Amino acid sequence: MNPSDPLSQLRDIHLPQPISWWPPAIGWWLLAVLLLAALAGGLYWLWWRHQRLAYKREALRELVTIRAQYLQHKDDQQLLSQLCSLLKRTAITRYGRDEIAGLAGEQWLNFLDRTGQTSEFTQGSGRVVSHRFAPNTPVDSSELLHVVEQWLTKQS
Repeated sequence: MNPSDPLSQLRDIHLPQPISWWPPAIGWWLLAVLLLAALAGGLYWLWWRHQRLAYKREALRELVTIRAQYLQHKDDQQLLSQLCSLLKRTAITRYGRDEIAGLAGEQWLNFLDRTGQTSEFTQGSGRVVSHRFAPNTPVDSSELLHVVEQWLTKQS
């Protein structure tokens, strides 16, 4: 070291320690909390929707059973009775007893058309559901099964 040279008396520059990745900054913590909240909300929504649509899955399973029974016994009146009962129970579960229980005849058919986004109940083969208790009502079974299945799948 040269005492006459003031630059020789300076020390080397000391760099700070590199910034550690842990603990993260507050912004990363907030982002993690928001992502966890969104994930929990999404899972809750999926569970809620699954529970809310349980009636629809059950009704579609029962329709499969009704179809299988019909293929064995070919009794049109029993098919009509079972399908009418299935429609009424499903509608009461979905829309509530107060709104559905008093519907009959044209009102019932109009309700089914409106909620199924169709005109098959008032103008097509689904019209026979209003004649549930009439003896020897002619039934187009395959078409009626199709109309009921379409109505069930359109419920939410």
